[in-house]
Amino acid sequence: MSSLTLLGTGTCQIEFERRASSVLLELDGTYILFDCGHGVVQRLLESGVHHNQLHHIVLSHFHPDHVSDLIPFMQAGAWSRRDPRTTDLHIYGPPGVAEVVDGLMHLFKPTSFQQPSYTVRVHPVTNEKLSIAGRCFEFISLPPAGNHGLRFAWHGLRYALTGDSYFHEQEIAFLHDVDLAVIDSGHITDDQIIELAAASQAKRIVCSHLYRELDAAQLQEQAERAGYQGTILVGRDLMSFMI
Repeated sequence: MSSLTLLGTGTCQIEFERRASSVLLELDGTYILFDCGHGVVQRLLESGVHHNQLHHIVLSHFHPDHVSDLIPFMQAGAWSRRDPRTTDLHIYGPPGVAEVVDGLMHLFKPTSFQQPSYTVRVHPVTNEKLSIAGRCFEFISLPPAGNHGLRFAWHGLRYALTGDSYFHEQEIAFLHDVDLAVIDSGHITDDQIIELAAASQAKRIVCSHLYRELDAAQLQEQAERAGYQGTILVGRDLMSFMI
């Protein structure tokens, strides 16, 4: 059984109902986290996954609301007396990811984040292909500069996660005809969400990274008038989809 879970649908804003934007993939027993901003470690536990079960983290870019919970996550692996880590942790990201992790290690000392029984392994992604636990993903640059989306096929369906992204032709192409898309809705207007839906024809679009509240019914109605044939949803923390 496999699933896609929104651990966080928020932003840098501190809110009761939303943690920073993050998506957890469970693919036949392999857990992959896409982004790790504030509050995500607690949401991971609420989703039923212990930190030592998660071996792969993909960072779309290096804004604090997408990377800050790396600190408690790695420290828990090294020092928690409950479910300590015994297997390697793999962190993937754009060029510069090694400097980010090395900077944290330098600031807090390596012993804060790993033990001799395992290693934190960092993998800079220098092209648009990424392999995680033998599975193939696309890691696509999406403006603004430095941000990357994750796209993959699973059991014959296609999925896409945008990270942070503005409205542009690259995003339309990235989402074209995917079966489920989780998009950054905080940096685009309602009209751009509608245009993105109509142009991409992604079958289901889940709005995340929310700076403002969205009216899903209104977006759906206006998108259908523009020719959209799929479904628009407004994400909430811990919303999950079987994939």
